[in-house]
This record gives sequence, C-alpha cells and structure tokens, in this order.
Amino acid sequence: MSNYLTMNKMKRFYILMMLLLAGIMAKAQPSVWDGSRELWTRGSGTEGDPYLIETAAQLAFLSYMVNKDFDTQGLYFRLTTDIDLNGSEDQPWIPIGLYNRGFDEDGCDRGNLNSTGFAPRSMFRGHFDGGGHSISNIYVDNEGSYAGLFGYANSWIEGDTVVIENVYVTNGYINGNESGGIVGHGGIVIISRCRNGADIEGNNVGGIVGMGAKVVSNCSNIGRLKGSNVGGIAGTMSSVEISECFNEGDIEASRLGGGILSISYQAKIDNCYNTGNVSAIGDTSAYYPAAGGLFGMASPRGEAKNSYSVGEITGNHHVGCLLGFTVRPENMIFENCYYLNVCSGDEYGIPKSAEEMREEAFVDRLNQGNAVWGFDVNNINDGFPILVRTDLSVNSKEEQQLAVFPNPVKDMVNIEGRDVAEIQVYNVLGVKVKSFTNTNRISVEGLPEGVYLLRIADKEGNTILERIVKE
Repeated sequence: MSNYLTMNKMKRFYILMMLLLAGIMAKAQPSVWDGSRELWTRGSGTEGDPYLIETAAQLAFLSYMVNKDFDTQGLYFRLTTDIDLNGSEDQPWIPIGLYNRGFDEDGCDRGNLNSTGFAPRSMFRGHFDGGGHSISNIYVDNEGSYAGLFGYANSWIEGDTVVIENVYVTNGYINGNESGGIVGHGGIVIISRCRNGADIEGNNVGGIVGMGAKVVSNCSNIGRLKGSNVGGIAGTMSSVEISECFNEGDIEASRLGGGILSISYQAKIDNCYNTGNVSAIGDTSAYYPAAGGLFGMASPRGEAKNSYSVGEITGNHHVGCLLGFTVRPENMIFENCYYLNVCSGDEYGIPKSAEEMREEAFVDRLNQGNAVWGFDVNNINDGFPILVRTDLSVNSKEEQQLAVFPNPVKDMVNIEGRDVAEIQVYNVLGVKVKSFTNTNRISVEGLPEGVYLLRIADKEGNTILERIVKE
C-alpha cells in the first residue's frame, strides 16, 4: 500500500507552502532564541491592539509569565516574526502553561509541586495568533504531563474560550505524558489553522493536541508520532469536533493508534483524511492494541463523515481500515467515508481503489454539494483529494490589514488595505481561471457559481489567500 504514497514527506510539506504562491517574497531571518527572556513592548492586549511577540525572547517571556501564574484571561497576543527556538537538552523549551508544575526564577521547570502543597494551576487562558509564522527547532522533554509549544491551555470562566490559531511548528522533538505539537493538554480551547512537523513521543500523543480540546479545525501534521495512545491530529478526546484536518505522519502506537484520533469519547471527525501509516503493536497480555485509519478506538461512540484514509494500517490485535476497535458498534456513525480496497481489517466505511479515489468524481462525492475538497491537479497528495482551506491556505501576517468585499459577490470584487501587484483566481480544483495585475478591483462576472481562492500579491512582496463565494 505504501507504493501509493511515494512523495517524500518533507518535500510535500514545502510544496504545500508554496502551492499557488509562486513569487512569494523571501522571509526575513528568524529570531533565534538564546535562552533569554524579554518583555514585549508593543500592544495593549486587546483584540484590536494585541500584544506583539516580536522576538524569541519575548515568546519565552510569555511562557515565563504564564507559568508564574500571570492571568492571560481575555488577553490577545500575536506573533510577528519567525522563531528559531534553537532547542536542545541544554536549551529546552518550557511549554506555555505547566498546570501544577513549578517554574524557577531562572526559567527551569521544577517538576510537580503537589507534594509541597503548592500547585498554581498555571495555564494559558487567552487568544494567541501565530500569524502563520514558523516556529522551528523546538525541544521539549517533560518527565510529567503537558508537553508542546503550549503545555496547558484552558479557561475556567463560563462562556469564555481560549483560541490558538495560525501556529506553524516546523520541526523538533517533543516528549511527555500528554504531548502535542501545538498543545499538550487542552480544555475549553479552539485550535485552528495550525501545523506540526515536530517528532512527538509520549503517552497520549497527537500531532496537534495530546488530550482535550473543544474544536480542532484546518490543522495538519507531518511529524512522526510514537507512544502508547497516538493520533495523527489528536490523542484522547471527549466531545471534540475535528474538521478539515489531515495527517501524513507515520504513527507507531503500543496501545491505540488512529490516523486522525487515537481515542474517541463521543468525538466527531468531519472532512478529514489520513495518508500516514498507522501501527499498533503491543503486549496483548496486558491490553488489546488497536489501529485504525481514522480512529484507534471509540467508546461509547464516535462519528466520522466525508473522510478517507489511504495509509497502511497494521497491528498485532485489532486492525481496522477506518476504526480499530469499539465495544459499541451500534453507536458508531460512518457517513461517506472511504478507504483503499487493498486494506484488510474490520470494515467500516466504503472501499475504493486508488484509481477511483484519484478521480474528480470522488472529489464531488466527498464534497456532498459543498466546496471543501479539491482535485489534486498539482499532485501534492499523490493524486488523492486535498482540503482546499487546509492544504492550500497560507496565513499571512498581513492578512488582518486586508479587506475583500463584497463576499459573496456577483460581479465586482474590491480589495482594500494593500497596494495590489497581481491577483490570481483559482477554482476549488486548483485551476487558475482569471488573472489581473495592478488593480484593486476585479471582475468575476462569467464565472460559475461556487467558491474561489484569490491569490493576492502586493507590491511589497507579501502574498495573501482569500476565499470568496461567487453567486
């Protein structure tokens, strides 16, 4: 089956970044962390004027303050530059939010403080916008829980939700009991438009989040994942919604492995795909390992819609093309979900050949009348369908300064906030249908109704993608 997935994964990672963005300007050199901390100086922490994190030292200061129990409830932060954490055993990253783990004045993790009678319950409670900037060379090796860029993110205030978005961890190593590329342990948190390329190990492991979250959307993982319970996007989840996400990282679990989610307690997967190989091989005398293309295990229920898996699924006990194991098969819902017909295992969903899954008709079948999936015309996913907003989106730090209106549109589209050099219009199949230069006003008259992507390049070299609906 691995013959169907021949594209080098790191190469694909960068192709995804560059697709539809030819001509994007070279980024400035990243801010390299030397282990120091410094206070941010710009912004007031409001939605309209967020605190600006402009250096690696300022990001480290955010970690320091949160772990000293600085209350970020209702505060907004935005990253404005690429970060190189320069991580190693001698310079580990201390996750933002350690829950009940101490944090010395010198920045060192002191371990679990419950035994001392002092447990500060430090967590990130605010809104963090990564601006689409990269965070490279992360190194986290926690003996206990909560390993990731963010260790613990949650809000205990009724009606309030933590938001972490547009964060792009490119590479590195993360290890811990509950470990994820973006968040180790989440509670009432929405994670969106985030990517992980770091290798992760631990107990409850997820490419994006290790355990717990409210919503995970438009996220992806290419990192190699290994541990006890391992999911391509998330580890252990209850009542979470995972939508428009994909995993292509290989998964090696000793208990439960899932291409998207390891363990589901009433979780929902919608419009997701997995191309990574999933294995669950462990001691069957102590536990029954299970591997699945979407779920490792679901109990008491799980739901998947409009999704597929083409990764190789292997194990030494329960093996399923989409679902590894459930004790309540009557509570499982699989609607419009597919797997390669060369897969053998417990059957949920519909088998299709690789040729069938590479056809435009299969894209239409997944879309169900919506515009979520696109045909892989540029062969970035070995010909299998791609998620338009997740695969093709690059979130620019300049995006907030751009206005595109009206949207939906009938004929003329206006662009304000940027001095436009070029605009290219793509349909959901990735085909360029119109092109304009040196204008902030374009016509989409004559195009069929549907969803389109605008690739907008300004005269300063920034490139932004915007999604419009043509009526």
